[in-house]
Amino acid sequence: MSQKKYWKGLEELNETPEHNQVVANEFKEDLPFDISGGLLQAETPRRDFLKFLGFSTAAAMVAASCEMPVRKVIPYAIKPEDIQPGIANYYASSFVDGGDYCAVVVKTREGRPIKLDGNTKSSITGGATSARVQASVLNLYDKTRLRKPMANGKESSFANIDKIVG
Repeated sequence: MSQKKYWKGLEELNETPEHNQVVANEFKEDLPFDISGGLLQAETPRRDFLKFLGFSTAAAMVAASCEMPVRKVIPYAIKPEDIQPGIANYYASSFVDGGDYCAVVVKTREGRPIKLDGNTKSSITGGATSARVQASVLNLYDKTRLRKPMANGKESSFANIDKIVG
């Protein structure tokens, strides 16, 4: 638990005599049940029992979740007109990487690309894509993805990898 201390007001911070008297008399009345004859022979009405059970459960839940991490959601200052939360937008684009080329349709949600499909209107590819095109979306999100090819545990070039494999 943290060592933070919170006050409800200056009276509690300064511990004035008036505040201490109010705190001492806060719960004057006795609880409305009698368990002197044992718990099973108690004369407490069922409704009161359920109230206290609900209150104690809620208090335990609040006490268990007091220190929540702060998560900040920053809304758009000026919301773009073409973005609706949860609804995908599609954009025609192209994929170029070295000698690879492919006309693609990019599926985005809230401005983030999530899927690439081949553009069927392309006269060159006719809607076909390669595995490299499909995997290119992962490059945007995966920080542990390799940046260059590896051979024998060291960075290498594609030409060296082709020599090793071929």
